[in-house]
Amino acid sequence: MKIEKRVPQIVRKSGEILGAVAPTFIADPTGLLGLIITSIGEVASDTLNKKLSERERIRTNMAYQYFVEKLNLHQENGLMIRDDEFFRFSVGRRKKFEELFEAILLKSKDQYEEEKVKFFSNLYANGCIDTSLTPQTISLFIVILDKLTFHHLDVLNKFYILGADSNWEYNDRSYLSTKNINLPTYLAELQNLNLITPTFYGDAPLKITNLGEKLINSIEFENRFDDLSNEIILKNKN
Repeated sequence: MKIEKRVPQIVRKSGEILGAVAPTFIADPTGLLGLIITSIGEVASDTLNKKLSERERIRTNMAYQYFVEKLNLHQENGLMIRDDEFFRFSVGRRKKFEELFEAILLKSKDQYEEEKVKFFSNLYANGCIDTSLTPQTISLFIVILDKLTFHHLDVLNKFYILGADSNWEYNDRSYLSTKNINLPTYLAELQNLNLITPTFYGDAPLKITNLGEKLINSIEFENRFDDLSNEIILKNKN
């Protein structure tokens, strides 16, 4: 059975700036999807009702639109909304999925690197499906996404592509700096967040961690730009 869920009016109004669409038709086999769209629509409307600059309003609306599109795609692919504590009510506490979506909107609102807005939305939409993304993990990834620049994420993604085949070592950071002066700083900060393996000696390997892989998968990182400043990583060390 299909049900119609409309994007809240204030979101539609802001969406006109982007040429966004309003009605969304989504399958609702578990009965949870109606709750999600209704509750999240209210969170989005509440956020957009606040005093925002035009750019902040656009970014907030983008986050909502990206989320709805991604959730629709999940449904078209036959994926089911998770049915666990993520959507369950706790007496005296705010619903966890609402709390996290507000965090997504607030962080998206302030992103000067607007390409990252889609990563926040992907994270949340995937969290609605993937039971291995606990509320605590989603919350952690929201903080990490806010902290890291697009280039940090691009570097991490290149180590994701290399996977266990990465031959880079701690000693190679000086060489990497000759190709891109920012790379040693990116690597150090990724290591501090446990996204790249820690190093305690010169020939210690530089590889993506399980947490780093989980982050890249959850946000579905993609680089649509022609910037090749970090490409040296993919050449790997012979």
